[in-house]
Formats: sequence, structure tokens, C-alpha cells
Amino acid sequence: MSKTVFLKVSSAFLVGGQLAKAGEIVEVTGTEAKDLLARGKATVATVADAPVDQEQEQEQHQNEVQQPEGEAVADAPVEAEAAAEAPAAAEEKPAGKGKKGK
Repeated sequence: MSKTVFLKVSSAFLVGGQLAKAGEIVEVTGTEAKDLLARGKATVATVADAPVDQEQEQEQHQNEVQQPEGEAVADAPVEAEAAAEAPAAAEEKPAGKGKKGK
């Protein structure tokens, strides 16, 4: 089993019979990766280079926005405003002068 490497294409080349264009992410063997990196055809891909799958992005967004049962979606902006104001209200309170450890 050979190790595979993900590369971000800098200059077009063929990989697996397909043309890899600049900006694309390709998966190649370790030997191929060394050759492409040495020739300046690609760079090692990072997580930031990974393409975002639209389906995954929509699922993440739905999970973040999902409301508990019984609540109307229209109430969400009001809750967001209340949450935004809560830290400001906490900052306005003066520090208490009490005994430590109480």
C-alpha cells in the first residue's frame, strides 16, 4: 500500500489520465508528489485549500440554525439580539466589595 498525498496544482499536468488544472486539489502517490513538487507543478495542499462540499456546508448550517421544537423561526433574530445585549448588561454592573472566599 503506497502513501497518497494531496497537492494543490500550480501548473496544469496529467494525473490518472485526467488534466489537473491550476487551483485544483489532486491525490497522487508519494513518488509522484515528490516529482511534481520538485518541478514546481504543485504545492502540498492544506485544510484551507480543501474544497467545501455544498451539501456538507448546508448540513452544518442547518445544525447551527436548528431550533428546538415548538419555537418559531421568526423568534430567532430576537433571541440573537438578546444574546448580543447580555454581555453588555453584565459589563455595566460594578464589581462588588465582598469578602474573598464567601
